[in-house]
Amino acid sequence: MSNQRVGGGGKQIFSLRAAFQTSGNAFLSQNAVFQSTAVRPNGVPATATIDQLSGQPVSAVSGYKAPAAPWYSDQILPFDITLAGTNEQGACTCMKIFGVEILNEGSGVSIDDAVTEMQATFVARLIEPWQAVASPFATFV
Repeated sequence: MSNQRVGGGGKQIFSLRAAFQTSGNAFLSQNAVFQSTAVRPNGVPATATIDQLSGQPVSAVSGYKAPAAPWYSDQILPFDITLAGTNEQGACTCMKIFGVEILNEGSGVSIDDAVTEMQATFVARLIEPWQAVASPFATFV
C-alpha cells in the first residue's frame, strides 16, 4: 500500500492504492492460468473446464434442475404473434410480430363496464406490416 498525501490545508486525505510492481521485466503470460499445474483439493486440475469440474457434460441438465411452467408472464420464452382480419366484403389482411418478449404487465379495473383488463409491455425482434391476403370469399361491389 502506498500512502500519498492528496490535498492541502488542514485536511489530509490519503490514497490507499496497492503499489503493484513486477520484479524486473518478469511479466506473466496472458495464458498463465491455463498453463497452471495447480490441483484443487478434489483432485481436478485448475485448468479443467466446467463440465470436467462438475463431472457432467455442459449439454446435460443436472438433477437439481427440472422443466417448469412459468409463474409470471415475463418468464415466457419468446414467441410469434399472427394477427388476421377480414371485413364484411371478405377482404383479408395479415400482420406478423416475431420474437415477442414480455417485459412487464399491469391490470386495470373499470367500474363503468365491470371489466378487469390486463396490459403487457413487450419488445419484438421483427414486425411484418399489414398485408392484403388473397381470399376466395372476397366479394367486391
